Amino acid sequence: MHRDGKPKGFFYLDHRTVDGKYNIITDVYVTPGNINDVDPYIERLDVQIKKFNFKTKYVGADAGYSTNNICKEIFKRELKAVMGYRRSPHVKGKFTKFRFQYVKEQDIYYCPDLRVLEYRTTNRDGYKEYACKTEYCSQCSKKENCLSDKSKRKVVYRHVWEDYKDEVIKFTKTDKGKCLYKRRKETIERSFADSKNLHGLRYCRMRGIKKVSEQCLLTAAVQNMKKIARVLSHLFFAYLDSLIAYYCKNQIASFLCYRIIKLGYDKTLCSA
Repeated sequence: MHRDGKPKGFFYLDHRTVDGKYNIITDVYVTPGNINDVDPYIERLDVQIKKFNFKTKYVGADAGYSTNNICKEIFKRELKAVMGYRRSPHVKGKFTKFRFQYVKEQDIYYCPDLRVLEYRTTNRDGYKEYACKTEYCSQCSKKENCLSDKSKRKVVYRHVWEDYKDEVIKFTKTDKGKCLYKRRKETIERSFADSKNLHGLRYCRMRGIKKVSEQCLLTAAVQNMKKIARVLSHLFFAYLDSLIAYYCKNQIASFLCYRIIKLGYDKTLCSA
């Protein structure tokens, strides 16, 4: 595996999915470290929706999943996605693609100097090319921050499916999208952190993808048991509190009875 900010070597990747409400792990899928994160994403999403009959409305992922193909497939499934900001490759000190404004109605780009970049052609990789006129670029005061040493005019590339990514970015910037994206650090990031720090998943204990998958599945099962037990206990005490309030007709008495019963229940669990 060769990734920026990651150790180089032979690794396995644990592709994990959790639900947004209780942070219960719904899917674990292990691949070799040389597999891109985006490759199994749509397949695992379809498997879970079909297996558990999920009524999924929103999906969230980090910037590594923000690709044109992923956004297109999510849009086809009538889902809303929130994803992190993914910076395009660029040279330090040069304008990035995001400094150029795209006008969908006219299918053109405007450069920072407000010159028009018109559509030229579409290459075999599915990228449309937009180019500015050479005479404009040669006289531009910002060409040092825009053009490379060998270029005489600016060319911007846009994928034919990039409209789907624009919709994802647009939704992520809404209040609902920001709220959903904040849940990532409380759900999937927390789930992986617990696996590594509390359940020994920082290192593989066995060799081979089959045995590593067993380790990841067992770790997920233990985490889910703890999550489900905690959720059920909260539901039980919420029901108990409402029941006491109904019979006592007194909020203070209800609170005291609730705390006394809960204290006794906690001591019973500790002694057990």
